[in-house]
Amino acid sequence: MTLAAVGTARHGEVGIAVQPPLHPGHDLDRSHARGADKAPTILDVAAEAGVSKSTVSNVVRGADDVSSATRARVLAAIDLLGYTPNAIARQFVRQRTTILGVLVGDLSNPYYAQMAQVAERAAFRHGYTTMFCNIEGAKDIALAGVEALLEHRVAGIVFLAYISRTDQLEEALRRAGVPIAFLGLSERWGDSVGPEDAQGGRLATEHLIGLGHRRIAYVRTPLVERTGDRGRHSGYRAAMRDAGLDALPPIAWAPGAPTVRYGRTSLKLSDALRGGKAPSALFVSNDIGAIAMIEACENERLTVPDDVSIVGFDDIAIAALHRISLTTVAQRLDYQAERAVSLLLERIHDPGLPPRHTSVSVELRVRQSTAPARG
Repeated sequence: MTLAAVGTARHGEVGIAVQPPLHPGHDLDRSHARGADKAPTILDVAAEAGVSKSTVSNVVRGADDVSSATRARVLAAIDLLGYTPNAIARQFVRQRTTILGVLVGDLSNPYYAQMAQVAERAAFRHGYTTMFCNIEGAKDIALAGVEALLEHRVAGIVFLAYISRTDQLEEALRRAGVPIAFLGLSERWGDSVGPEDAQGGRLATEHLIGLGHRRIAYVRTPLVERTGDRGRHSGYRAAMRDAGLDALPPIAWAPGAPTVRYGRTSLKLSDALRGGKAPSALFVSNDIGAIAMIEACENERLTVPDDVSIVGFDDIAIAALHRISLTTVAQRLDYQAERAVSLLLERIHDPGLPPRHTSVSVELRVRQSTAPARG
C-alpha cells in the first residue's frame, strides 16, 4: 500500500488589495529589523495593524464580524509585510484539511490511473489537493488504506476501489465525520457515480449477436467489483434471452492465468477456447481483461477477430490504439470522475443532503476486434 500527496491547490486564498502606508512616515525597512530571512507572522501583522491576532485571523478567514475600516487596515499590513497565511496552521485549527483522499485499486491499471488523474484535476479546480492510497489490488487491506487517509485528516474520500461495507469501516468514517463518494462503483450506502452496467452488457452482446454469433460467453475478471460484474452479466443474459439463445456459463478468468473456471468446472484456458463447443465470441467484463484475452488467443494460435471476436468494457485510452483496436462499451470516465468530486464537495459543505446516485449512459465503440461469425 502506498500513500502519496499530489497537487498544489490552495483553498481559501485571500485576495490582497494594494493599500497606501498606514500612516505618514511609516518605516518601510521594518522587515529588516526582523531579519531578511524570517517570514512575517500573524503577530507581526497584528502589531502593524494595531489589532489582536484573532482579528487578523478573522480577516484572513473572511469572517463577517470585522468592520470595513479594520479589515482595510489589516489587509494593508498584510500587503506591506508580505505575509502569507499558513494554510497548514489554519487547517489544524479546523481539525480538517483541504485534502481529498482517493482510495485506488491499482494505479498500474490504466483504468484507475485515468480516473485518478481526472479526479485530481477536478479537486485542484475547487482548491483541494488529493492524496492517493494505492492498495495495489489487495482488497483485504482496503480498510487499512482508509484509516491511513483518515489519519491525515482528509476532508472526504473518493472510493475508486471496492471496499466491503463493515461495521468497523462505518464506525471509522462516522467517528472522523468524513463524507464519501464512490467513483465507477454502484454502491448505495454513499453518494455514487457509475456506468449503466446492465445496458452496457446488453449493447456488447447484441453487437455480437448482430454479427451472427450464437455461442457467446461472458468472461468475468477480478478487476471488476461485484455490483458492476452482476450488472454486466445480467445485460448479457437479457440480450441472449431476447434473441432466443442460451446463455453459456460464465468464464471466470484472472488475466494471464493458464486456467479458467467454466461454470463449476476448472479447465485449461486453451481447452476453453478450442473445440466444437468453444464460444465464437467473448464479452469480457473490462478492457484490461479483454486486451489480455486477445494476447492469450494469439498465444493459442487463434486470430482475433477471425477465429474469435472479443468485446471489452470501459474504453480506456489504450483500447483505441491501432495494434489493439478493441471493440468496447465506452463509459464517460472523465465525466464520472468530475461528478464524483462534485458530489463529495457538495456533501462536505452540506452533510444533510440526501444520498445521490448518478447513473452514466454508455455506448458501443466498434473497432477491429469483432467480425461476422464464420459459416
